[in-house]
Amino acid sequence: MAESTGFKSVQYSWQSQDDFQSCTRQVGIHVTTDGVRLAPSVMIQDELGRTHNGNIQPLTASTQARKDFLLTAADVADGTLYFYDSTQRSSGRTDASVSATTRVKLNGQRLQPIRHLPSTGWRMVRVPATALQPGVNSFVFSGSGGLLIEDSMYPNRSACSTDGGRTWDYDAMGPQGMSDGEFLVRLRLNRNPERSILTSPVVDLALLAAEKGLLPQFDRATVNLQAEMDQPPDTAIIVEARCSSDGELWTPWQEASRAFAGDTLPRYLQWRAALSSLSGQATPVLKSVRLVAELQLAAGQRLSGVTIVENTPVSSVRSSYRFAFEQPHTRLELLRKQYDLKKVISGHRREWDRLVALRNWCRHSAPKGWDSGRTQWCPPWDALVILETNKTPLALCMCTHYSTLFVQTAAALGYVARHVILDHHCVAEVWSNELRKWVLMDTGNSENPAHNCHFEHDGMPLSALELRRLWKQGKASEVWAVYLSGEPERIIDGDKPLRSCADPKLYRRFGMAMRNNHLLTPFPGELTHGNGEYFCDAYLWWEDAPVPVESPEYGLTSNREGDFYWPVNETAIELYESTEEMEIGVILRSDTPNFAVFEVKLDRCRWHKHSSEFIWKLKPGRNSLQARSVNSFGVRGPVSRAVVEVTS
Repeated sequence: MAESTGFKSVQYSWQSQDDFQSCTRQVGIHVTTDGVRLAPSVMIQDELGRTHNGNIQPLTASTQARKDFLLTAADVADGTLYFYDSTQRSSGRTDASVSATTRVKLNGQRLQPIRHLPSTGWRMVRVPATALQPGVNSFVFSGSGGLLIEDSMYPNRSACSTDGGRTWDYDAMGPQGMSDGEFLVRLRLNRNPERSILTSPVVDLALLAAEKGLLPQFDRATVNLQAEMDQPPDTAIIVEARCSSDGELWTPWQEASRAFAGDTLPRYLQWRAALSSLSGQATPVLKSVRLVAELQLAAGQRLSGVTIVENTPVSSVRSSYRFAFEQPHTRLELLRKQYDLKKVISGHRREWDRLVALRNWCRHSAPKGWDSGRTQWCPPWDALVILETNKTPLALCMCTHYSTLFVQTAAALGYVARHVILDHHCVAEVWSNELRKWVLMDTGNSENPAHNCHFEHDGMPLSALELRRLWKQGKASEVWAVYLSGEPERIIDGDKPLRSCADPKLYRRFGMAMRNNHLLTPFPGELTHGNGEYFCDAYLWWEDAPVPVESPEYGLTSNREGDFYWPVNETAIELYESTEEMEIGVILRSDTPNFAVFEVKLDRCRWHKHSSEFIWKLKPGRNSLQARSVNSFGVRGPVSRAVVEVTS
């Protein structure tokens, strides 16, 4: 044992592109090689597309639709108008006919040509800055076709005219005038946003001070946060910070110079930078942030001769956006019991084999695909409804519904899965505790039930982003489609895809539903996912660049990998100094959805349930601790392991 007091200096900096990519961010932040700046693109919209594809305002020679946007002087920039026209999508008309039959005027000036976005029901037309003005800007639609409506009371900027535009009604639109809301019309402008925020990950000063050893305890901390930035005229960056002694209860955000002056011992801290631009054409640049802290170590006896030989690294990556995980409820339990899902995966010891068996069962349990059946109806993302209506069939079941079956049956068994929307296709991704990664499952790959599959490269199952990157790198020929039975096959032969739904070009874009609790509630969302393409703006879309190219009609886009791929179910083991001889403190942490309990195994003892904080009594020589989380469904997460060597 040794008496240890004194001070410890720690520092950390964010200055490279990778450093800043670890930070979460709002839409409008662009991380570059020379720092953080505002992205040169802004989406202006009054709706999220939470509607049904039958809620349409038809357009005729006399019936016109109007959408108003209230703009500032900074908004007067070149842009693009996007509008969803489900009637023209379903009619199968060509781009030429669309351009000839639908007219759009902005403040009395006709905009053309109107183009059709690939594989969607969305249309687009360029908007020159010269046609815009500060204040109200009116887009008037006429001719033929129709606009979708999201019912709402505010902001009341959509109207209908039945007399050729002489008078306008802001309260009666849609089928027989029964709707009151906003048209699905969105305006993307080539300007910087007024304000957007970058937020650092949580910084643990004790972890920085430990330097791969035991976490020290300290009584005081002096923290200094410095930022290097460029602020051209009409731009600004405001840096704020907050702190916490336990990682749970936080101080309010304050100016960085005052954030650490209170009584809270700042073991944990965060900073955030708010970038703003008044003109819309200039951006500030955050070049670096440097953290320096002086820690006064707590007095007391500390164990010497302790070496941490191993401690499983756990990623601290978090998405910038909330995700709503399915929780236990009556309908989820009904799905599990009514279809005896535990039996579906019984007989398989490996988790991966269970997931593949579940995927195969989902596809064969709804064998009649791409047939609208006797009701000519598209069900919502609801596995109980889909399974009951498919046998005859009574209603449509297509790729989006097969993905729903996998996502929701996986959730009913305690696995974490989610919908992933591709270019004219829908798949699922599931978190594999065995592989510690997200893996794509294509349940509804084709009309042949036997073709449900996943994709591998060098023997490793792929996520949607990994498959997309291989395609972009010209390596799609190295990707294999793997089925439950039969030989795997390459997804392309030369330049030709072997199966339409395995075509790597489908991965030119993908979006993720930011929740998997659709069995509990259909909202926020749309009721006929994929029937006429997707119009709801409740998905997060991948983009390579700050200005959206593949999915510009949506407001929620990101090129930060961590926004899509964050870990779940993992357990972090924190080891900290104790004042007693031959023992150290342990804290277990996990972001397991529907967390129930931790299980711990010490040396060669059996696994047993354990609290998240405890004292680990050591013996001379090697000491081993294993830990894992267990969720409320009884599914165990990956095992983390810590090994400590004690020498005299």
